[in-house]
Amino acid sequence: MTRQIVSTMLLLFPLAVAAAEPGQTGRNDTAVIEEIVVTANFRDERLGLVPSSVSVVSADAIAKRGATHLEALFNMTPNVNYASGASRGRFFQIRGVGERSQFKDPLDPSVGLIVDGIDLSGIGLAGTLFDVAQVEILRGPQGTTFGSSAMGGLVLMRSQAPGDTFEGKVSSGVANYGRWHVGAALGGPLSDTVSARLSVHQFQGDGYIKNDFLGADDTNNFDELTLRGRLRWQPREDTTVDVGVLHVDADNGYDAFSLENTRITGSDEPGHDRQETTAFSAQASYAGFERFVVEASAFFEQSDLAYGFDWDWSYLDLVGWQGGEDNVRDRDSFGVDLRLISTGDGVGWVVGAYAYRRDVRLDYSDRCIPCGGASFFSSDFETQRFALYGEIDLALGERLRLSIGARVETYDDGYSDSAGVMADPDDTMWGVAANLQYLISDTLLAYAAFDRGYKTGGVNGQAVAAADPAVDPVIAAFLDERLAFEAETLLSYELGLKGSFLEDRMTINVSAFFMQRDDMQANSWVLFPPANWRSYIDNVDQGENWGLELELGWRPTDALQLKLGLGLLDTELGELIVQDVDTGDALVQEGRSQAHAPDYQLYLSAEYRFGQNYFVGAEFEAKDSFYFSNSHDIASGAQELVHASLGYRGQSFDVTLWGRNLLDRDYAVRGFYFANNPLNGWITESYRQLGEPRTYGVTAQYHF
Repeated sequence: MTRQIVSTMLLLFPLAVAAAEPGQTGRNDTAVIEEIVVTANFRDERLGLVPSSVSVVSADAIAKRGATHLEALFNMTPNVNYASGASRGRFFQIRGVGERSQFKDPLDPSVGLIVDGIDLSGIGLAGTLFDVAQVEILRGPQGTTFGSSAMGGLVLMRSQAPGDTFEGKVSSGVANYGRWHVGAALGGPLSDTVSARLSVHQFQGDGYIKNDFLGADDTNNFDELTLRGRLRWQPREDTTVDVGVLHVDADNGYDAFSLENTRITGSDEPGHDRQETTAFSAQASYAGFERFVVEASAFFEQSDLAYGFDWDWSYLDLVGWQGGEDNVRDRDSFGVDLRLISTGDGVGWVVGAYAYRRDVRLDYSDRCIPCGGASFFSSDFETQRFALYGEIDLALGERLRLSIGARVETYDDGYSDSAGVMADPDDTMWGVAANLQYLISDTLLAYAAFDRGYKTGGVNGQAVAAADPAVDPVIAAFLDERLAFEAETLLSYELGLKGSFLEDRMTINVSAFFMQRDDMQANSWVLFPPANWRSYIDNVDQGENWGLELELGWRPTDALQLKLGLGLLDTELGELIVQDVDTGDALVQEGRSQAHAPDYQLYLSAEYRFGQNYFVGAEFEAKDSFYFSNSHDIASGAQELVHASLGYRGQSFDVTLWGRNLLDRDYAVRGFYFANNPLNGWITESYRQLGEPRTYGVTAQYHF
């Protein structure tokens, strides 16, 4: 059955392209590339006029891929990667910048995640996609607008807003590996001044792992519920109030690694990956003043997070090596933003103030037979931030503009744990952004940009092990020098060209960049025999990231649309001192590429519409190999993936047959390097978590 589906989808694509005839379009199609508006900046702008490297994935593209989570979209965009090590890819890297995991220590992410105005940075399991209007991915520092949590870039998700007419949809689908989903959305006016939208979605699946020891095929399962609500109130023509609510309840399994690096595991205590988030947001806009608009926004988020796994990934107890761990976090965050935005022609400006607080409590426990039984650890981490920011936009001529922005941000952290470690790091940081824009034509923009991004410093709570008299004095001294790490700054230089040609039938977005990372924060590990791993963050003297991004869209006929995405990336790691896994000695990791930073990424897609309502499409993704960690030189291997879709789009009914990774390629999304297998004499070797295998399914949607 699988081979028949794959063969049909691949054969139909070239036949449809060969038979291409102009003028045959389905619902909501036009002869030109659709205009896209980016909402991540202070003012909503057309994508072609935003002077930075931005990718936008539409709701239509999400549906055709059969995607239910953010991780399924990142390979569509240049120089964007993700790290799994969990049931989903929860951590993101943009242009090689970003974290890959979190265990005991606090974490401030380098890549932000904003969902309908709610800051969910660092907890990416909430990136579910039902009823999402578009996903915006901003590459490079966003320090002026979003501060420390967006030093490397930003992922912004915007759900469907309530409209002026009553509308709704019901969606359902089934796929292999026991997956199914069902969702519904309903929205429209409640009165002359109030409109609302509500959506609910449930996704379930067995996952892609078979556990031979337990005789189960759902130990790496998916169970994800999402509810969204949005309300818009316009009591007057000059006043708008938007309120949003988000609830995500993910209760996923985590059993992804095996001693043989296959999708067949032998874990006797499979782990879990859970997140229950309830969040609220509100934004008010008042345009009653002559020269400016007042905008105020706030959000509150409360999350219960639980992440646990089987250390040895097996049932083996040949030498008493068995165990696992659980990390349970309670997280509360609150943010308020107030800004004034100029209106009218002439000099444009923005001034604003931002306050943010986040509290995270960790309760850690492990089960370690060779370590002497169970152990427990708890910590509290509080961070408070306050920022003032502004931007000015000057016309230097009819087609030349200069924009300059700045942000000053203070942070005051408090950390304490059950091992007696206490720290109160605080600092004042600043970022600037400047870009020169030249409008070559009404549809083509060239720009040059400079940004100074930053990221807060912090404390390595696990380095308290240095106080343990049983620890090797060399390791103790090494960690004693790394009880804290400094803030990182990133200087980014970028040249870009973007816009449209051929009467808007072709779009281009190309940028070249160079980034210098000072006091680069690099994660590493140290091993306490026999099997106690502890991570820490160290500052590297210098790191460099440079590359190119290219996105092209072309509609040669009304029925055929082609897309190309290319990311080239060259990174260099500064001097990082790490522990040699094989010998235990210190070694210098220097000059090689940074972790999770592939040298190239390629995306190609073609879609042809035939008749009035039918379409067929194919996609190709390629990604170079990348290092899993800065601590060792084990790499992922290159990957090439093929996807396809075939469907019908009517006035009120859609159906899509989709397939991902149709050639069933094995590729890695996370990896580690250590000794874990008693059957091979405890040889140090690499272990890989494999990405999604060949998957296929059908999704149907009724909209009214």
